[in-house]
Amino acid sequence: MNKTKSSKKKNSSKSRLLSALVIVILLAAALFVVSDAPFIKGVRDSLMQKLGYESVDQGEGTGDGSETVKPAGKGNSIEDISSLGTDALPEYNGDHYLQVNGNMPEFPDDVYDRASLVNDNGVLSTKGSKAGKIDTKLLAPYEYYGSLDNLGRCTEAYGCLGEETMPAEGQDRGDISSVRPSGWAKAQNWERCHLIAWALSAENANPSNLITGTHYLNYDGMRPLEEEVEHYIWNTGNHVLYYSKPWFSGDELVARGVQMVARSVEDNGKGISFNVYCFNVTPNAEIDYTTGIVTTEEQAKQDARVYIINTRSGVFHYPSCDGVKEMSEHNKKEVTATRKELTDQGYTPCGSCEP
Repeated sequence: MNKTKSSKKKNSSKSRLLSALVIVILLAAALFVVSDAPFIKGVRDSLMQKLGYESVDQGEGTGDGSETVKPAGKGNSIEDISSLGTDALPEYNGDHYLQVNGNMPEFPDDVYDRASLVNDNGVLSTKGSKAGKIDTKLLAPYEYYGSLDNLGRCTEAYGCLGEETMPAEGQDRGDISSVRPSGWAKAQNWERCHLIAWALSAENANPSNLITGTHYLNYDGMRPLEEEVEHYIWNTGNHVLYYSKPWFSGDELVARGVQMVARSVEDNGKGISFNVYCFNVTPNAEIDYTTGIVTTEEQAKQDARVYIINTRSGVFHYPSCDGVKEMSEHNKKEVTATRKELTDQGYTPCGSCEP
């Protein structure tokens, strides 16, 4: 009788222990899925990539800030952009980016050479090491920024990024407002977009690293991918080959999009691997990529009204603007027109009154 009672007690204790263990496992799994802690997020992203997914925050879905996960290598894809020609760049289709070459990273030879790497049919090794072997001590972390072209436009930026190229702990980003990238126009809600993010390069007001970009490009297109690279480096201590190139159509001064290519080095791309073209657009707005003037749907629908044009500078103002009071009388021209009619004629809206 005592043995039976003792057996029941042991079974009851095992049952409670098992239930508690199940609850702990479920709580840990839930924390792993929803946590934004950098270490947990990095491990989660790495696991998703190994399963054939890449994590990209699209700013959509649940509305609670959780991530949208897209299958890697699926969805919209285009061939090598350089083969299309600058007059045939991809048109915005509603996605933040398009995958290039099936999302497979490809780099110019110089990207490998500067990092002291050998690329043997997609298998990387450090110079002086056996084929397929990466010796981190022989790697050469670096950043390179191409010279501006004859129109003052950024050309390319690339490097072998790691903790060596990132800002020191506690370091704050410096002021970048002194840089006026090609196509920059006041009062158009433009942002200065880094080709290589400050968090990866510690580059501040570098004219060769800053382009005129929309908030949509900067925060919805590029930033989630940049954060994936940042978290990966911090969590592993490894390095990432990185290439960023703005694509301009013809002689336009504002880029139509930015190609971003990245591949982790020590694990031969198992941690980070992407090749995408991010769109420099503002949904529901028209952008003049030559002048940098942005016209929203609301502005396009506005009726004609009175504006004052400075005939010398080509800037138009609301009549109440302080700039009109300071304007010479012989430079003033009063017109009744819509904002779009004036911008189509080449006039620029005032940066103060923002007509």
